[in-house]
Amino acid sequence: MAEIRHSVCALDCPDCCSLQVTVENGCGTRLRGDPTHPITRGFLCGKVAQYLEREYSSDRLLYPRKRIGAKGEGRFERICWDEALDTIAARLKAVAAQFGPEAILPYSYAGTMGYLNGSGMDRRFFHRLGASRLDRTICSAAGAAGSIAALGARYSTEPEQFRHSR
Repeated sequence: MAEIRHSVCALDCPDCCSLQVTVENGCGTRLRGDPTHPITRGFLCGKVAQYLEREYSSDRLLYPRKRIGAKGEGRFERICWDEALDTIAARLKAVAAQFGPEAILPYSYAGTMGYLNGSGMDRRFFHRLGASRLDRTICSAAGAAGSIAALGARYSTEPEQFRHSR
């Protein structure tokens, strides 16, 4: 039996759009914007409209893979999580030892760094390494700058008031 569950978008926009997900047998089958949301009023962007196709795609990576050919050949083999983490740790240590920890720049842009997911464990991890700092990500920084330019101080205007701005 299908049921509608409420959720929010986790992508990198400052909107935090409200979603309605139709779920059948434990799987999402339809995704739409929540028409009762006071700001987005049912809008769903093109990126999120295709989210279920990405989620259930047979091409989606579920396990770590290691390149076995030359870069660009597209040849990879599945490896275990321990090997993947050990490889990453060894490379981070080697870069820090040879060039200093500031040579590590944690750049992330996966489209899942919105208000709900951003500023998580990775910032603490890279801070402990002594890595360079970066205002992440491109979209959230641009969205914040646009909001400040149009509406003033970031935390002064309630989102419900955006539609009344001139």
